[in-house]
Amino acid sequence: MSSLSSDVSGLADISFRKESICEEPTPVDTEVSDIIALHRSNEPNCTRSDEIMAAIAHCKNRLKERMSERNSPVKQMYLDKIVQLSLEKQKLEENGDDNEDAVVKALGHEFYLQRSHGRRNPYCEVCMGTIWRVVQSWRRCKLCGIRVHDKCSTEVRRVCAGVAVSRRDFRLATAMCEERGLCAQNYACAECEAPLAYEGHVSQQPRLCEYTGLLFCSNCHWGDQWSIPARIIHNMDARPRPVCRAAKQLLAIVDNRPLIDLSEMSPSLIKYHKELKRVQQLRRNFLLMKCYFISCRNAAKLRILQYLNRHQHFVEGADMYSIADLRELCTGNLLRDLEDIHTVFRRHIEEECEICAGNGFYCEMCDDADKRDEVIFPFSENVAMCQKCLAVFHAKCFEKRSSNCSRQVYSREQMMHLRRSENVPKSIALPAGLECIYSFEALIEIVGKELKSSGCRDLARDILLIPSISERIHRCGTPYLRALVEVHKELRRLEMGLREAEEATRTHRACWNRYRNSKS
Repeated sequence: MSSLSSDVSGLADISFRKESICEEPTPVDTEVSDIIALHRSNEPNCTRSDEIMAAIAHCKNRLKERMSERNSPVKQMYLDKIVQLSLEKQKLEENGDDNEDAVVKALGHEFYLQRSHGRRNPYCEVCMGTIWRVVQSWRRCKLCGIRVHDKCSTEVRRVCAGVAVSRRDFRLATAMCEERGLCAQNYACAECEAPLAYEGHVSQQPRLCEYTGLLFCSNCHWGDQWSIPARIIHNMDARPRPVCRAAKQLLAIVDNRPLIDLSEMSPSLIKYHKELKRVQQLRRNFLLMKCYFISCRNAAKLRILQYLNRHQHFVEGADMYSIADLRELCTGNLLRDLEDIHTVFRRHIEEECEICAGNGFYCEMCDDADKRDEVIFPFSENVAMCQKCLAVFHAKCFEKRSSNCSRQVYSREQMMHLRRSENVPKSIALPAGLECIYSFEALIEIVGKELKSSGCRDLARDILLIPSISERIHRCGTPYLRALVEVHKELRRLEMGLREAEEATRTHRACWNRYRNSKS
């Protein structure tokens, strides 16, 4: 039977074939197993922690031997094995003992014993029998939530979804899946390969998974429903649709993780969807407001950013969404909640906090006497921000006179003054309202150009290569900006030292020429 196609990459690691489910061990796994067996034979009374330490030491030694190799898959295997063994050792230390019965591991699952009492009796996903809590021991995977009998925990055939989503190359399937016929699957279930037929018994009738586009038997597809990421991204359709058990477990794990970049996957959707366009605007405003909050002691005391506790990724960027975010957007709850939070944030900055309100702006290009004294902010309506001087103006005023910005001229004069003076001008200590991504980028650009004009091209290139946006926001601030200025001053001192050395060289060369001429 053919394996999963590339358009269902979210389940690529949870293979539905027996030969893929029972993955063959890598050479590193076999080598580590031999080391543990050898250590166990030499020291019969050793604990599991001792075995793990011996295996880690062996992997580290082999990794040191291959340090000179580049892009070696075996080297990566050793590194992954060290991480896996270290995590297992940490969990053993947290449990306080080496009781191997406390957890059973199989195909990435971590099965823990559960309580015998409860409201309902679940089903075992291995033997499909009922788990009678009172008389039967049962386990639940800590990562994906699968439930099995204690005796069935070692017979599970489905790779844990928690392992699949934790891999670095994991990608959520965002392409529309076409339904495949039974002929393409050899008339067998895509996971357990049980025979399927439309005219057979109820247990043999195929069930379609909307996430993968494959057909499953009733044991592997229980009729669970979930929102399909591809339908949300392309059609804004968040209606729950039937998915198989493996897809349901995977989607449940990543439901609140920001894995969907709408600006890359569906840019036209942002352009034409009114509510989504408004959400994008609110998220950009949150990024600007965060720059005020991180420099305000009142906001720190109030912990005002906790209003976005359910959407922490909204203050790290404006493009990434989770499945839960898009589902709430389709129902209208997301926009309503963000509007309320935006009102609270704006009230704090403009009305309640003197520190934040003091970092507002006056439109320096305004000809209207009534609006000239109006305090505006980067997140206000009908305003524009100069990308060079970072000042905020009325949008209409900026469109008329943006080519003659007095602040840009003033900034250039201050930077020229900085090159000639040992004192840091006060204008470099930017107000808190400008300590955001835009001000940081502009100051870096100005300093970088000055360094390049001074001959320090390598350092200027390094400074101009700024890291990610989120790192800019976290790193920006007056102390760091002052540090950049100090770097500029130090480079100026080095430049003066080079000039003195060149002058001494010219003097020495002149003396040598006079001596040579006198001899001749």
